[in-house]
Amino acid sequence: MWRRAAARLPAALGRGRRFNVAEAERPRPRPVKRQEAFTAGKVLGVTAVGAGVAYAASETVREEVHRLMSRVNESFEDFNDTSREFFEGIGDRLFARRQEPWLVDLATLKYPEHLPTLVLDVDKVILHLQHDSRQGWQVVKRPFADKFFKEIPHYYEVVLFSDDVFPVALDIATKWNLPVTGVLHREFCKKKRSHFVKDLSKLGRRLDRVLMIDHDPVAFQMQPENGIVIRPFDGDTSDTELADLLEFLKAAASSNMDLRKFLEKYGGGDEDVGRRYLVQKQEQEKLVESRRSFGRAFTPRQGFADRPQPPGFGLR
Repeated sequence: MWRRAAARLPAALGRGRRFNVAEAERPRPRPVKRQEAFTAGKVLGVTAVGAGVAYAASETVREEVHRLMSRVNESFEDFNDTSREFFEGIGDRLFARRQEPWLVDLATLKYPEHLPTLVLDVDKVILHLQHDSRQGWQVVKRPFADKFFKEIPHYYEVVLFSDDVFPVALDIATKWNLPVTGVLHREFCKKKRSHFVKDLSKLGRRLDRVLMIDHDPVAFQMQPENGIVIRPFDGDTSDTELADLLEFLKAAASSNMDLRKFLEKYGGGDEDVGRRYLVQKQEQEKLVESRRSFGRAFTPRQGFADRPQPPGFGLR
């Protein structure tokens, strides 16, 4: 004990402190174990693991988390859309606006005033754009596209309205020599989240004489009564969507009525409107043929038969 006190004496004197033997004899405190410091971390780790297990095990928890994340993403997308529209509005005030209407008027084109307009999307509607690591971008034409563009211009003014960047649609129209009067690209669309909305009122055409075919129903959400949804084309060679729509479109143009009402007459512009029209047309043709057959059953084939003359009739 005295040895320990003697050893600590010089240090204490050097610092100008009063040396106390009792203080020298006091044992040095042992370092506190760090178990307590890790207690909070362990609790958090166990909690996180438990939450992960609960998330993996509970379908309800997963759906709720996914729903919450979707709402957050949608809120950010809505904010981006609102900001974009705000700055675009400022740009329109500072610079020249895009000239409206977007299409040349029918009189200048020397088209009949009553001629309806058919607006077509490009990718997934009349073709499929696919990328190959060796050959780059490839264009796959939709089955019956040639027949479609051969017959439809006799009934409609045809306009391409693509959500692809310039000049994809223009290059397609030029390469295929498509009979179109206008080609519009993405810069004419209004972006809403991950969709591109197309405003038909800017075309300079009567909306009662306009139909639009698109694979995305959001594209014509501003004029939903003018839209026809078509199944997206993914390169399937057995696809018949354009052929199924052809007869319906011809009938609509020939009806000389509001095309929106004609579309409503056949159940609206969902993916099956063309097939519904074909089924009803076949049923109508069968009904007409059955009536004709019924009428022919009461019609003499060779006229009236000669009446037998009574005995002794005539001159001798």
